[in-house]
Order: sequence, then C-alpha cells, then structure tokens
Amino acid sequence: MGVKKISKTPEAGSGMPRYELDELKAQAKELFGVRAEVVAAAMHDTDGQHFSIAEVQGKIQQFMKAKVV
Repeated sequence: MGVKKISKTPEAGSGMPRYELDELKAQAKELFGVRAEVVAAAMHDTDGQHFSIAEVQGKIQQFMKAKVV
C-alpha cells in the first residue's frame, strides 16, 4: 500500500514545486486530509492548472471556513 508519487513542475523563481490539479485531487486524503471533491470545490474558481501544496491548502481552509447562507 504505497503512496503514488506525483510529478512536480517547478515554478520559475518561486522555489516551491507546483503540481497538476488532477494529481493533487488524486492525493487529497494523504496531502490535505480531505476528499477529492473538497479540493475540486475549493479550487473551482481558480485559473491555471499547476498549484503548490500551500496554495491548495490555503484555498481548502478558506472553503471550509466559508459561511453558508
């Protein structure tokens, strides 16, 4: 029961590796402790296809704290 390795794309100048959103969703439970659907919902309005783990974690936290009206 190994963890699937995900390929990273380095962002020029940032120093933080960036990953494809599909790969991050596939590893959502291991990386963020949430289901893939939560990652998809948190990232639905973002532009681009590559994100750092910190970016996605921040979006997930914002999404989970958002008030439902």
